[in-house]
Amino acid sequence: MKFRLAFLLMGFTFTITQAIMVRELMVAFLGNELSIGLVLGCWLILEALGSIAMARFLLRFSSPLLYPSLQVLLALALPLSLLLAFSIRTILGAVPGQGLNLWAISLASFLILLPIGIIDGAMFTAASETFARYTGKGIPAIGQVYVLEAMGGIAGGILFTYLFSSLPSFRTVLVIVALNLISALSLSTGVGKKAWPLIIAILLVDLAFLSPGLEGALERFATGIQWRGYELAFYGNSVYGNVAIVRLGEQYTLFSNGIPIITAPFPDLNFVQDLAHIPLLFVREPKRCLIVSGGAGGLIRELLKYPWERIDYAEIDPLLLKALRALRIPLAEEELGNPVVHVYYVDGRLLVREKALERNPPTYNLIIVNLPYPSTLQLNRFYTREFFSLARRILDKDGVLVLMAPGSLTYLSPAMRDLNFSLYSTLKETFPYVFAIPGDGVNLWLTSWGVNFEEIGVEELVKRAGERPLQDTIVQERYIRLRFEPARLSWFKGELAGSKAPPNTDLKPLGLLYGLSFWNEMFAPAFGKYFDLLSRLRFWHLASFILILTSILGLLIGLGKLKAPGIMPLVVASTGFGGMCYDLTIIFAFQIFYGYIYREIALLVAAFMAGLSLGGWFMSRRAEEGNEWNKIMAIEGGLVALWLSFPLLLLTIYRWGGAASTPLLLLLNALGGFMVGMEFPLASKVYSQGRKLSQAAGIMYGADLLGAFLGSVVFSVGLLPPLGLTGSCWIVALLKAGSFGLVILSIIRRENARQM
Repeated sequence: MKFRLAFLLMGFTFTITQAIMVRELMVAFLGNELSIGLVLGCWLILEALGSIAMARFLLRFSSPLLYPSLQVLLALALPLSLLLAFSIRTILGAVPGQGLNLWAISLASFLILLPIGIIDGAMFTAASETFARYTGKGIPAIGQVYVLEAMGGIAGGILFTYLFSSLPSFRTVLVIVALNLISALSLSTGVGKKAWPLIIAILLVDLAFLSPGLEGALERFATGIQWRGYELAFYGNSVYGNVAIVRLGEQYTLFSNGIPIITAPFPDLNFVQDLAHIPLLFVREPKRCLIVSGGAGGLIRELLKYPWERIDYAEIDPLLLKALRALRIPLAEEELGNPVVHVYYVDGRLLVREKALERNPPTYNLIIVNLPYPSTLQLNRFYTREFFSLARRILDKDGVLVLMAPGSLTYLSPAMRDLNFSLYSTLKETFPYVFAIPGDGVNLWLTSWGVNFEEIGVEELVKRAGERPLQDTIVQERYIRLRFEPARLSWFKGELAGSKAPPNTDLKPLGLLYGLSFWNEMFAPAFGKYFDLLSRLRFWHLASFILILTSILGLLIGLGKLKAPGIMPLVVASTGFGGMCYDLTIIFAFQIFYGYIYREIALLVAAFMAGLSLGGWFMSRRAEEGNEWNKIMAIEGGLVALWLSFPLLLLTIYRWGGAASTPLLLLLNALGGFMVGMEFPLASKVYSQGRKLSQAAGIMYGADLLGAFLGSVVFSVGLLPPLGLTGSCWIVALLKAGSFGLVILSIIRRENARQM
């Protein structure tokens, strides 16, 4: 029983640890979900290295103390890796709000995860060897450890989602450390009493740090490193993300997942006055306004200079505004306490959808989307055809929708040009009238289905501004003439004419591709060529590569150069690749549907692990029944069918799922995990023929992890941005079809060899 509990704890530990590290590194990398794939990819390749290295080590040395020793090493490594995650921006010299390029994200993730990733992989191989010796079952022990680890992962995902997600990260990690040390003590009973004093000493230190005083001091020490050089006025986690407020003199800056979103009490007056007053030059009678994020901190104060009947303000995370109120910032209290202002603690996209689908939808004269450009999937949802279609339903006929994009008055870089043109082409599919006001740093994009911006001349705009004698604003006659200067508007149109960027949609987030490209133009110009090539990537490019590779492997099988059992690591690697793509697709789909993933990522991963566990358990019990090759062929065919139907299932949930979308996505992820989990025990059994247990376990687990590593990296930064969810699914379906074909060829080759 103690071994089974230890292997359950292994899965429990690494699911929670992965969720914590992904969460903290998302903050370090400014909330970019694609970094999830890079972080998981680094974890997986390190797991593979640890698994293979342990397999080689076990050929020379084996001891009952090996597994508990790894648990102790893990207990020492976990707090260190978490501290590095908090410190990485300071180590790299990045100031708050500064982005990191993909190379820096990958390298930082690799170094931070190096100790725990290696130990994770080594623990699986050591667990398989230990359990085989304990039960005397040999090869089936691999499948049982696989199942136990997955079951522990399920429990970890559920507990993290509903218990640990809002707790300080160090408190959660210290609890995990204590559980592993207690397990190590249990496993070393009778064989490692000499190690007990050391384990007990480490456990006592860990328990001491769990006391409120020391645990709080440790958290403050880590956040102090993370925000070195700044006075941290507030720090906290919610189910939606991390919130931090730094103070410089009398000025406060609020960061959400590392991104600066509000400054108070002295906001950027030019920006908020531009955003509030210029669009209202085109609105004759301001009555109802909707602000999607970023209203507090100056924007609402500017809007309150008009006689509004109602201002609705959507902010997804209550902790954001709670933090501002806790600091008693006068500007925020003035804005949020006004009776005209109604705050909705909900994702802005979901609020727009909810109001648009009402029987008698309310309408607004002005809708302000105060969000950065689409550098993440969460942000991309506010720049898509689907969002604009919803917004049109609640926009008054003579109302205006305003949003922003990066701009310049001297030069539009290729990525900046494509990002703006993609926004234009997306808006134009929904609204008849689209108008851009170029600026130095930010372009304002106005759109309407009743206001023809081109017909309203500068003189009329100046007249309207004079009819509204607003105090303390820059939007006066000279400023209006400057912003609407014909030569400037003409130059901007000419610059955009060189782009052919297509419209942006939810399921094909090209806006994200152009946003990432612009991001790297600023922070990593060397990646510019990569994103330029990525924007030209087409489905047939990757399809041709897969077909050629499959043909070469098929030829090697036909010539007898690649033996039948020898293709099992390739088959498992392709399934690991597809499994990780499947899991990430569900994660990213959840982000697209709901706009947040900070808490639910552990639950989604747990659903996949539940499927893995059930699939591995189901097939482990039937591994001795019938022909393994026929079963593998059936599983491969099932995986191809799953991938072919996957886009249709996602689209159905997206359009008709409603409140059931979350359980449906969890069920779909569990189904994918079940299909993937069934193959590993069978493939391990086939590959193990004539090989030692530790060698088979290490190689097969390493192949599985290597495939998953490639899937996480390729899908996140190579498939999703240019091909979208649907195109990416077709590519993985084609890859698994090739794997299916190789299995069939191997079966035919084996049958022919027997008949001869």
